[in-house]
Amino acid sequence: YLRKQESALRGGFAAPSLLHELARKYFGSFDSVNPEEGSRRLAELVRDDLELKDAVFAGLKAVVQREDIPDFNEILRLHRQKRVHYLGLPFLASLAIAESDAPLDVSGWTRDRRREAVAHYLTIPHATYEPLWYRNLVEQHPEDLAEAQIGLTVPVLRKGRQAHYHLWNLAHDKRYAEVAQLASLPLLRAFPVRCGVEQLTVLNQLLWAAIANADRAKLKKLAARKLSNKSMGVFQRARWLAAGCLIAPETYRIHMADFAAQGRVEERVRHLLALFCSEHGVKILYGDLDVSTVELVVRLGGAHFGPEAWTQGGTVGLPMRASELVWNLVQRLAQDPTPQARDVLQSLLADHDLSRWRQAIEAAINEQRVVSRDANYRVPSLGQVLETLSGRNPSNAGDLAALVTELLRAIGQRIRTSNTDDWRQYWDDDSQYRPDRPKHENLCRDALLSDLRNELPPAVDAQPEGEYAQDRRADIRIACDDFHVPVEVKKNEHPDLWSALQNQLIKHYASDPATGGFGIYLVFWFGADRTQLAPSGKRPATPVELETRLLESLSEEERHRLSVCVIDVSRP
Repeated sequence: YLRKQESALRGGFAAPSLLHELARKYFGSFDSVNPEEGSRRLAELVRDDLELKDAVFAGLKAVVQREDIPDFNEILRLHRQKRVHYLGLPFLASLAIAESDAPLDVSGWTRDRRREAVAHYLTIPHATYEPLWYRNLVEQHPEDLAEAQIGLTVPVLRKGRQAHYHLWNLAHDKRYAEVAQLASLPLLRAFPVRCGVEQLTVLNQLLWAAIANADRAKLKKLAARKLSNKSMGVFQRARWLAAGCLIAPETYRIHMADFAAQGRVEERVRHLLALFCSEHGVKILYGDLDVSTVELVVRLGGAHFGPEAWTQGGTVGLPMRASELVWNLVQRLAQDPTPQARDVLQSLLADHDLSRWRQAIEAAINEQRVVSRDANYRVPSLGQVLETLSGRNPSNAGDLAALVTELLRAIGQRIRTSNTDDWRQYWDDDSQYRPDRPKHENLCRDALLSDLRNELPPAVDAQPEGEYAQDRRADIRIACDDFHVPVEVKKNEHPDLWSALQNQLIKHYASDPATGGFGIYLVFWFGADRTQLAPSGKRPATPVELETRLLESLSEEERHRLSVCVIDVSRP
């Protein structure tokens, strides 16, 4: 049969149906599209008849010059009828064969030729085949590709079918940024307000393409117009609200939270998270989301999907992706040095609905403290270093903490060794002026603070009741310039003696960025018989033993930045 068609093939007027079959043989399954493989497959077809093989190649090469090639509009018309032209695949084969000889100069193509080539390429299934001429068109003439994308996709969307014409590239491939900028908004405008579930994946891709590349002001207007349509389906509304929360968080965050709280809550949360959990969403979210929106997404996702969904085996579905999303957003907060991120993590830790995430959030809180401290560390100047070494003004929170700790130890030593009975100022007397019971904790603090102020350099200020995050107050706040050190004070008989170091000093005060993570835990020792039992059930017998055991409760990292000072004010 091919021998009978040899003259038609060489003359460039072979039947389109024959050329279609030859092009199919040339491309195979598109798994290995290269000239050598295509040539080998055609050689097998003609049983290594070199003259016939030459005629077949001549027929395919001539396709691009034929007058009966369908134009751009004809390709679109056939596509709307779910048809392709017989010359579509041969057209691609003709370009592939020509490109095997030398790179094609697409800059010399007419607009009609560019549009025809792009339309054929987009409408013919071909797996991952991406020829050089097509990549050059994407780079040099994105407007042609955008026009083809719009012309092919809009009719399919309006008929309620799922479109797949390389829309994935618009959302995920940076080379398509200009195409996405031109095509994403027109496609979203044409997207029906009521759609089938199978079209939601397309909507995800278009929304991400627009979020990453389209004019932000125009996208905001389009989102407002779409969401004002009361007939929009619930699943589609969820995605538009999620997109709105990304482009205008202050406007849409509360709407998204309200939407999630209505009706079938878990189902609504699933569809809100579907946009965030897409592959492109994972790449953008962790850097671009503001802290308040991160908090909302973590609360919504964490309440319905626990951390175990991410680590368990099985098919990768929304529960696994949502679990990974929550995990990564918690880590995003852990890497944020701002006080807002610190407060959000503390708030998430207190949320009962996130109890399954408690361990991950606690770890993030500890990590965020380190990140915040490092981000706010200032390298002291040479002058500041000299001042510190000469015993004058400290240059940072670490120097200040070291200075105050040494002064407290000196005051403690003086209390035990002076001949003025300084220990008595921490006791209330009975009617016979004999020390009877320890004074109130605040009075003990004020007595010590009075002595400490006399020892501090002029530039250092010490005040009781220093204010910290969430309206909490440290017992003493030592400040110099724009850094400070909190001092938490306890009597050894206080019920929180063993827990305040972690739950107050570390959790609420030393986490402030201006402290650099430094803090001091000061305990007044009124005697072994008044000391609270340790969690182990054993009561320390001496001030030194109490100080040692408190230090042992700290990690190695914490011991570098936190001091424990037990001052013995017991009766001799």
